[in-house]
Amino acid sequence: MKTLLFYDNVVVLNRDTHRELRLKPQDSLSFAAETNCVPLALVEFGDVAREYPIVFARLPGGLVPVALLGLRDAENLYLNAEGKWDARYVPAFVRRYPFVAVQDNNAPDKLLVCMDDKFPGFNTEEGERLFDENGAESDFLKNALAFVQGYQNEAQRTAEFCREIEQLGLLNEMSAMAELKDGRKFRLDGLWVIDEAKLQSLSAAAAVDLFRRGWMGLVYAQLLSLGHLRVLLDKAAERAGQERPSATDIPASDATRH
Repeated sequence: MKTLLFYDNVVVLNRDTHRELRLKPQDSLSFAAETNCVPLALVEFGDVAREYPIVFARLPGGLVPVALLGLRDAENLYLNAEGKWDARYVPAFVRRYPFVAVQDNNAPDKLLVCMDDKFPGFNTEEGERLFDENGAESDFLKNALAFVQGYQNEAQRTAEFCREIEQLGLLNEMSAMAELKDGRKFRLDGLWVIDEAKLQSLSAAAAVDLFRRGWMGLVYAQLLSLGHLRVLLDKAAERAGQERPSATDIPASDATRH
């Protein structure tokens, strides 16, 4: 899993180089068509758990929570052929595109505001200006960057949560398999989920600490979200023109079984 997924060419936003640039909003989210999961911030867990399975992926920087969008690589089952998102909530990682905050290699404590200059909405003729005639940020750009900064501000809290559940030994590697009516099989591995049995065996002090930090609700949001693995199977079957798989194809209790 690439850290920046569908970003093709990330460049630092520059008020001189990009002074004449405009951004025309695109109706299609097809840039995310080949993305089967996207990173999440903790603040999203409540909304995401209502529509997507939440699992954890191991990246070079550590454990990261992700919304699972497909059962195979390069598959997004929440995006239709017209590039429309088939869910009420679109993860913030998708909504912030084409902007992103990236760590400065020369100054680890500094973040650079960047953009994907391959995004087809960028042009010099129509759409919202990024900078005014004097080189000042437009209101449109200020709002976009505020959203990106808000997302980035959650990164530290999200990383802290991930370190805590790992240190408490609450994770199991995910192992789930399902089969559609046409014989196609799906196997999910290399992802991690919270194990409810391990959660219940926590000491009282550790459990209270999770609760006081506001994290116990997030733990159960992740556990409950795994019921949406069946939603992914339904979507896969519908896309293939098959009958929906039976409820026994991927029991929720099997999602975390070794």
